[in-house]
Amino acid sequence: MEQSKQGLAEQRKEVWRRHIAECRESGLSYAEYARRHDLKESAFCYWRQRLSESSGQKPAFVELKVSESRTSGIEIIFGNQIRVSLRSDFDEKVLERLIGMLGSV
Repeated sequence: MEQSKQGLAEQRKEVWRRHIAECRESGLSYAEYARRHDLKESAFCYWRQRLSESSGQKPAFVELKVSESRTSGIEIIFGNQIRVSLRSDFDEKVLERLIGMLGSV
C-alpha cells in the first residue's frame, strides 16, 4: 500500500512537471496558463515552487547592460513570464524588495 501512495505521488509530480514545462514553452503567464487549463493558480504556484526546491534549482541572474542613451529608465525581463519597467528615478529600496520577492517565485 505504501508503494501505491508513492507511485501516485510520483505521477502527480510528473503531471505538474509537464504543466510547468508547457507553460514556460507557451509564453503565457502562469495565471493565464492555469485559467486555460482549468487549474487553480495557487496549486500551480505551489507545485512550481515545490518542484524547483526539490530539484535544487536556484534563481538565475543575468548580466544587465545599461545603455547610456536610454535615459527614460530600464526594463528587466525575467524569462518570458515577468517584465519590470523602471523609470530613471526609481527607488532602489523598492527594487531590492521586488528582486527578493521574485527570487521566491
